[in-house]
Amino acid sequence: MVFSNWTAPTITFAAGSLQVDFSGRKPLPQEFSFLTWDDRQGLYLAHAYQYRELIRYLHRNRLSYSDSAPNYAHLNLKLHNPFPPHAYQLAALKAWQKAKRGVCVLPTGSGKSYLAAMVMEKIGRSTLVLAPTIDLILQWQRILSEQFKQPVGLLGGGAKEILPLTVSTYDSARIHAESLGRRFGLLVFDECHHLPAPGYGEMARSYLAPYRLGLTATPNEEADRLLLLNEVCGPLVYQQQIQQMSGQYLAPYETRVVEVELNEEEREEYEYARGIYLAFRDERGENFSFPGAWERFVTRAYRSPEGREALQAFRRQKEISTSSGAKLEQIAALLHQHKQDRILIFTQDNKTALKIASLFLLPLITHETKAKERKKILAHFRSGRWPYLVNSRVLNEGVDVPEAGVAIVVSGSSTTREHVQRLGRILRPQTGKQAILYELVTLGTTEIYTSKKRREHGAYRGF
Repeated sequence: MVFSNWTAPTITFAAGSLQVDFSGRKPLPQEFSFLTWDDRQGLYLAHAYQYRELIRYLHRNRLSYSDSAPNYAHLNLKLHNPFPPHAYQLAALKAWQKAKRGVCVLPTGSGKSYLAAMVMEKIGRSTLVLAPTIDLILQWQRILSEQFKQPVGLLGGGAKEILPLTVSTYDSARIHAESLGRRFGLLVFDECHHLPAPGYGEMARSYLAPYRLGLTATPNEEADRLLLLNEVCGPLVYQQQIQQMSGQYLAPYETRVVEVELNEEEREEYEYARGIYLAFRDERGENFSFPGAWERFVTRAYRSPEGREALQAFRRQKEISTSSGAKLEQIAALLHQHKQDRILIFTQDNKTALKIASLFLLPLITHETKAKERKKILAHFRSGRWPYLVNSRVLNEGVDVPEAGVAIVVSGSSTTREHVQRLGRILRPQTGKQAILYELVTLGTTEIYTSKKRREHGAYRGF
């Protein structure tokens, strides 16, 4: 395209969008196809995240423009870390710097936060770190405050303190995107596999930050989610898996499947409940291989007494298999066997977690546990005062418990992501540490399929 009659545009930010004013409608180059003409305002609009693409094109072609969209600061950050980075962290940093946007996949316990801090130091711009939970943003706030020796803002859980370095939950960043979208030059998406969820992708489009880093131990595998992640965060630029780092950068580990049997009474009740559920399902010819099929089945089932009975029977058979007497006996044996170790016990639901905590008089964390109590429990676990901790999915990702060396998976979903996250909780390296993950599986139930499905990951090959 010839630019002999180029009109220098004025670029501004407004409520999560870019406004590009050429003083009227103009023929634009194909590279500006993301700009949409707005008749009402008489200018072009784009998502805020396309700011990077727009400015790079203008720079590359040496075209004049007026830009008041960004409102972030240049920072002189200095890392205060007594430990030098590992070779893989330097390799990840180098890979990310080529495009200054992208996703780094590293196992839990391998120092993703240190990598993020190195990126922040190199880029030197106001930074917003996003994480899915309050626990995680509090952890990020503590880590960044220690590493940079300066205050770190907090957005979420009732707090709203915006500083050049700020941490936020995904939900809070979404709520405040229109007002904060121009305040940060770098976005760090922790546990970025959450980003393609409904609402979060649109949130990421509403921030103009040209520099973006995604961090995860368990990347998305679905094509549509990968496309969205690539759009708002960048492509996969670096990857290391658990099995590649075990024994050198992570604790060596092993996984053991412990098979248990239902007793006669449990088996009879299990088969009775499963029979009710299967009869209702098969009568309607349900096929759960299609996306959303299970959700649609549940919705339809709730509309009739027979359907509600079938769903209740389904829940009962799950309850019998996930918290059988034999599993409780195995938990008791493992607690005795590893009485010198720090043990995490994982369940799929609050009811089973509460049952185990009550039976063995153990501390418990669920999503209902208040922040103050949760902080106290985790502090006592880390110190060794309370060496065993029961939780229902709350500690699946993110929360740092480096002292844990044994995990007992009592029940869980069939997703490999959840299982790898649970394994990652016990892999932070410590001198002489040998991590062990036990998976309790009830024979003759659907747990056999669930176990097989969730172990379809390289981290479990050879065990």
